[in-house]
Amino acid sequence: MLVKKRIGLIAGSFCIPISLAIFSCIDCGPFHDKYKMKGFEWFNYQATYSDSTAQKLIVTELGDSVEYRLYSIYIRPIQEYYFSQNSMIRDFDLISSAYACDPVPPNTDEIIDSIKITSGKDFDVSHPAGTDLSDIFDIVVLDEANYIYYKRFQLQEYLLTNPEVPAIMALFLRTPPATTDEFSFEVKYYQDGIDIDFLKFVTDAVVIERE
Repeated sequence: MLVKKRIGLIAGSFCIPISLAIFSCIDCGPFHDKYKMKGFEWFNYQATYSDSTAQKLIVTELGDSVEYRLYSIYIRPIQEYYFSQNSMIRDFDLISSAYACDPVPPNTDEIIDSIKITSGKDFDVSHPAGTDLSDIFDIVVLDEANYIYYKRFQLQEYLLTNPEVPAIMALFLRTPPATTDEFSFEVKYYQDGIDIDFLKFVTDAVVIERE
């Protein structure tokens, strides 16, 4: 009899945390595990980036002119969240319920193919009007699903990694124009997407200063 009581006590104490886990999670989830792009917003900003500070990317409104190092084309994809097939058919169990209270960031199956940037006027000797300028741009990326938190890359090197569409992209010039002048840029964006494969826009004109 004593043994049975001890077993009952052990079983009962084991059930308590499980029950608490179930009821504590009853209002949690399910959470979307995928997203796709429905378009994007873009802005011209004056921006600073530092890998050694808590707030790595700081953007402010752009005036009539900006030093080339501080010029940024800020792109924010418009995301539509959904449940993947795997998420929809997953059986309910204690483990999935517990994880529902601590969801992982949703990811995407959409991959960036390329980003082409051109100007209607000569930028420098190596980049006459209409030439692709992507080789003189860097990109700062926020992609939580892949543990990239405002990290800076050379744009062309980043594209070679076949990156998933991130939450934020900020393009920065790496080299100055041959002369201080007013520029606008046409950005053509290509991806292996679900609903969208191509988008483009032209930035507002701004004077970009050599120094």
